[in-house]
Amino acid sequence: ITNVIYDRLHVFTKPSFIISVIDSLNFYRYKQKYKILGYVIMPDHFHILIWPHGDVPVSDMMRDLKRFTSGRIARQAEVEGKKEWLEAFRAAGEKTERAEYKVWQDDYWDKNIFSEKMLRQKLNYIHNNPVRAGLVSNPGEYPYSSFRSYELGEEVLIEIDKDWG
Repeated sequence: ITNVIYDRLHVFTKPSFIISVIDSLNFYRYKQKYKILGYVIMPDHFHILIWPHGDVPVSDMMRDLKRFTSGRIARQAEVEGKKEWLEAFRAAGEKTERAEYKVWQDDYWDKNIFSEKMLRQKLNYIHNNPVRAGLVSNPGEYPYSSFRSYELGEEVLIEIDKDWG
């Protein structure tokens, strides 16, 4: 799944904004029974590899995650004086007439994975995303990714379910 911030604003450049996504993924993994196989949180979007094993459709999980994180991100932007972001989020919210602040783009992109080979390709893709974006020189340097869980056994921000292989 790929989910993008409205207008591709670089919101996820500070831990105070990233924590809402991490909290949500940790919460929904248990509440709605999803395994988290991999992730990366980039400045303006995130990628997650999940394996649903409950009754809740992915669309419901994403709706709830986007709703929760939108509120947290908007409140954090207020606290930190990010007026440009708040104005952009407010204008987008007025346009859609669904919320005071619109933080995320309407859609998210998902793709079903049908083989271990494809899963490894997607993991490699998301783990190398910070390198391709020029944020780091190797994936192990990027703190907001599951790469270190796979390569170093570190379970720092999000516990990764590695029992798929």
